[in-house]
Amino acid sequence: MTRSEQASESMRAVGFTEHGDIDNFELLTVDRPTPDPDEVLVDVAAAALNHQDLFAVRELDHYVPDYPFWGGGDISGHVAELGADVEGWAVGDRVVVNPAVSCGECEFCVDGEHSMCTDYNVYGEHRKGGFAEYVTVPEENLISVPDDYDLVTAAAAPLAAGTAWRALSSRGEIKPYEDVLIVGATGGVGTYSVQIAKNVFNVDTLYATTSTEEKAEFLRDLGVDHVINYTEEKFEERIWELTDKRGVDVVYNNVGGNTWVPAMRSLRNGGRLLVSGATAGPNPETEIRLVFVRQLEVIGSTQNSQTDIDEILQYVWDGSVEPIVQATYPLEEYEKAFEKMADRDLYGKVVLTQQE
Repeated sequence: MTRSEQASESMRAVGFTEHGDIDNFELLTVDRPTPDPDEVLVDVAAAALNHQDLFAVRELDHYVPDYPFWGGGDISGHVAELGADVEGWAVGDRVVVNPAVSCGECEFCVDGEHSMCTDYNVYGEHRKGGFAEYVTVPEENLISVPDDYDLVTAAAAPLAAGTAWRALSSRGEIKPYEDVLIVGATGGVGTYSVQIAKNVFNVDTLYATTSTEEKAEFLRDLGVDHVINYTEEKFEERIWELTDKRGVDVVYNNVGGNTWVPAMRSLRNGGRLLVSGATAGPNPETEIRLVFVRQLEVIGSTQNSQTDIDEILQYVWDGSVEPIVQATYPLEEYEKAFEKMADRDLYGKVVLTQQE
């Protein structure tokens, strides 16, 4: 029996009623949502944590629609209830959720650029997400999970994998003959970026930065050719040495902060700097002369379009790209999960589970 077959009209959710830090999260009892005619109700099996969940409670660049609010942009589970107009799905179907919701009608959506939608919103950021027993989802945002694929592992894929794929493939258009540097490679987006660059695009040489030898060994095992410990040396100087003073073709930097200028200095003339996050700070010092003297391209990217997530999940399902799940916790142990996320000592993803 699924939870939706029970009589309760309430559910548990891990959320907050005021901003602050991770100690503001609490286990709440809230109303169970009801799907609109074009939505389904998903019985959540697992939801992975992302930096956006920390940003939301800390009120950093987030616009919480109403309180209490709970995050969780990476969601897997089973279809529990169908809206009146939903076709093509059945109760019990195994699904993950495309976290990016778009209108489907504006000029950008018509062109397939859903993440540029004029009414774009994301689960866990603008919509209440999967840190709850149930979540309502537009039917077009459901994606089937193969029967032989673990739902907890699947929950670690959509948001981070979609972000990495869009940046490297759709926006960055990396090529097999190029050299690529990933700044901050051990997080959720970083571990996907490493695998996409190596296992899908087969880049010539892959570089990455990290902070410990343990993390460096992990990245080498994942496929990185040269790992640079930024606590021991300036990574831009090491890149200059390793590339014989040429620089790399592409830098993917989701860190921001004081890594911004070194990332630009790591590029060859005409190189491309990709950015889709700023976990170390969104307002770094910069060096405009590097942009025009070296004729660099600074390319912004954000969450996926529908095409992006369909493409990357095919590589996830066939094993070419594997979600790296470092730790799982049941929903009621959310404090441990958020502490793990906040201490920045991550290899991949942390997941809250609700499987019975």
